[in-house]
Amino acid sequence: MNRAVRVLVSQSRYLLPSFRGSTLFRTTYSSQRVHHGVRYLCIARPHTTREEKDSLIEQIESFEDHTEILNFIHDNQGSFTPAHFSKALDALWLIQSQKDKYHQSFDVIGKSPLFGKVCEMILRQLEGGIVDNDFVISNLYALSRLGLDSSNLLSQQLFLKGCRSVGDLDIPQLSKFVATLRYVGPMYYRSPIMAEVIDIVRHRLGDITHIREFSQLMIGMARLSSPDLNQQLVEKAMELMVHCEDDRNPNNVGRILRALNIMKMKHRKLLEMISRYFLAVLDELDIHTIFRIKDALKDLNYYNRALEEGFRRRLLFLMPDSHDSFPKSMIPCLLWCLGPVAPTAVKRNLETLALYQLPDNIQETELVTLLQALEAMGCRNQNLLQKVVKLVQPHISHKHMKLRPVLQSAKTFIATGYDDQAFLSQLRYALISIVGTTFKPPVVAECVNCLAQLPGGRLEDAVIKKIHTMLPQLSFAELGLITQSLRTLTSNTTVQKTNQRELTDLFRNVNATVIERLHNVTTFRTLHKVVLSYYVESPAWTATFLIDEIIKWYERNLGDVDRLTGNNLATWAMVMSRTRIQHGLILDTLANATVRKMHTLQNDHLLTILSVFGFLNYSPTNAEEFFGVCVDTVVKKLWTISPHVLVRLAYSLAQLQQLPIEIVKKIFQVKFLEQLDTYLERSKDHHNAQLRDTLMRVNRAVVLEYPEYDIPWFHGQYCTEVAKKVPVLDGVEKQVQEVLTNFLGGPEFVRSKVISPYFQTIDFECYLTEEGSALPCVEYGDFWNRAEGCWQKATKPLPTTAHRVAVDYQDARDFCRNSQHLLGHVAMRKRHLEILGYTVVQIPHFEWNSMKLATEESWKEYLEQKLSAAVGR
Repeated sequence: MNRAVRVLVSQSRYLLPSFRGSTLFRTTYSSQRVHHGVRYLCIARPHTTREEKDSLIEQIESFEDHTEILNFIHDNQGSFTPAHFSKALDALWLIQSQKDKYHQSFDVIGKSPLFGKVCEMILRQLEGGIVDNDFVISNLYALSRLGLDSSNLLSQQLFLKGCRSVGDLDIPQLSKFVATLRYVGPMYYRSPIMAEVIDIVRHRLGDITHIREFSQLMIGMARLSSPDLNQQLVEKAMELMVHCEDDRNPNNVGRILRALNIMKMKHRKLLEMISRYFLAVLDELDIHTIFRIKDALKDLNYYNRALEEGFRRRLLFLMPDSHDSFPKSMIPCLLWCLGPVAPTAVKRNLETLALYQLPDNIQETELVTLLQALEAMGCRNQNLLQKVVKLVQPHISHKHMKLRPVLQSAKTFIATGYDDQAFLSQLRYALISIVGTTFKPPVVAECVNCLAQLPGGRLEDAVIKKIHTMLPQLSFAELGLITQSLRTLTSNTTVQKTNQRELTDLFRNVNATVIERLHNVTTFRTLHKVVLSYYVESPAWTATFLIDEIIKWYERNLGDVDRLTGNNLATWAMVMSRTRIQHGLILDTLANATVRKMHTLQNDHLLTILSVFGFLNYSPTNAEEFFGVCVDTVVKKLWTISPHVLVRLAYSLAQLQQLPIEIVKKIFQVKFLEQLDTYLERSKDHHNAQLRDTLMRVNRAVVLEYPEYDIPWFHGQYCTEVAKKVPVLDGVEKQVQEVLTNFLGGPEFVRSKVISPYFQTIDFECYLTEEGSALPCVEYGDFWNRAEGCWQKATKPLPTTAHRVAVDYQDARDFCRNSQHLLGHVAMRKRHLEILGYTVVQIPHFEWNSMKLATEESWKEYLEQKLSAAVGR
């Protein structure tokens, strides 16, 4: 076995990416089995048997260093044929590709005098006219992989000769030529020759039978081909994917995936075929390949649960046993892929690996990947963050300022809570400089959003002026980002009054721009995109004028609802949920359309639609038909619904009091809960916490509202941990507590932030007799002792005629935005407290803060009326 193959086979399971300065150069070998690794090497070059090799080729393959190869060529130049030169260039690349990126010496080879002489020898053969197309394309491909730029004379001559003979190239040569154009860069890649290549491929598409050649052509033409040709390429890819089971080189299918990403084509059927292929070759994937696959799938907004779980298992297997043996160039990719979905212990190991093994200087793309990973992981390791700050410094200095590192650094260090004021000030100045020089609306919006969250408490005049100037160019998503930034700044008490006035003027202009854009919207799809993008970026904006405009638009266009798809209906429901708009006519129309189009809805669509009715606590006019069809559909598809989707569906149905026994039995099976645990292990921390809380709420709802289902309460330990966090009374709640304490006669008659059975948090609890007299809380009623984490028994039994009263203050977040209707989770909470024996007194914010209640006496009278009505006086 030659030296290059021996080096390949001896590699550890941590495989190295062989790209130089970008992700274009990559390895084509397997991660484990020897025969796959050897095969990958053979794929990229002409097949030769042992008998066909001459002594020169055998000697070239035996060398271990590029200097030995170059000296050997120089000493035997008289005996070298074109085939020998091609083999020598391949060997030069192969030796370097097996090294970690930080130990590769492509630059040294390119600048070597011996290599210059080799290029002169090849050039003489080229000028002598004794070479064929295969020699031209092979050497051009080999030189491009070695990283030679367009100024190299040999590369120029080979490229010109390749261009002149492009019509005579066969498919393998044409695919290699297109790959060379990608390697060399945009100057050649965007040259007119690509138009001729695309025309050739269009006419010879049916002649392509190998997926490797096709994938090279597809990714090479992706940026330039027409929509019709893109569709033909996708159909050809699906045809070849059917017969690629024996192809164990994941790079071929990976190129097809990246081509789809470049084309911005989310072709679900082809993506499913690609996912099945990667699951089949999972053991062949290295860290860098997984990173590129996940990055492309993320850009396409495609998620495959089985594939993500397979990647997670594979990455855990590839975790290093020793930090010293792990390639440094792989660290950012590993953190990006595994960090956000890894268990806590693995995250700590990853942080330790990065802390001790990251090099002192890394390239821009790797730095951005590392910063994205730390943001997604929620890293709080100060030592690691300080090390990353040192890596960031060269990229944000005034002389070498680069956009992506500056923006991503700001996002990451804001998200991780890093508090080095000097560094954050440097980031702030870098962002201001970028705003002043760029004319790209997305960049301006992102920079302003970061500036609003960094220390400083103001927007500079130049930044405000730039926003005013670019308002007509900003999309709704960018306007939402600007609005959220302005809200952050105007709510900051440290902002100077002069800056406050400037921000208010800017806020007014942004609002006017939003209204003007809404008036120009003509289709449901556009409105949904507009509103969703705006509210995703600015969910806290409660301006009533925007709500009114959205309602008016819906009312004008409800007649076109029959033209909507299932995805449109789900998006419509999401708009209503995010804006918290409860409008009877709009929601009734949505319910009717859902019944008619139920057969077209996917599981996620049905979850979104049911969630809005549960969240807004609304029963449509056709409630019996609507809920009946929805429940029947869920029950029929019960075994095809993902665990996390089913739990959220159950919660929405519990809010609506429509939860059937079939769903309950499915959720509270041991097998289902094990599947849910598997999902939770790989989900992000905040999604994990949300889903666990939702499952607890479903469990509580079933125990209290459906006792006939005979489901036990098994969330006691979980709730005990959650209850350790002591909630704090806000300003209005303190005001209510003070008035309530004075009215009842003292602090011993009121408890605040009480935990009820089944762990509902009550703002205030008191005990009242039938006559309205207060009983001391310390003597009556069991209560949860937060300090000891257990229930504290009462010293006296509560009289049978006494009332256990729960007093809750309802702020604006508990109501629909355009009405005084309680949201679903608040109404369900009231039902549960009443089932537990509480008399619930709700104090809406719009009553407590009204002009009618402007004095302490009026508040006392208000509370007296509320409590008297509660106890039946």
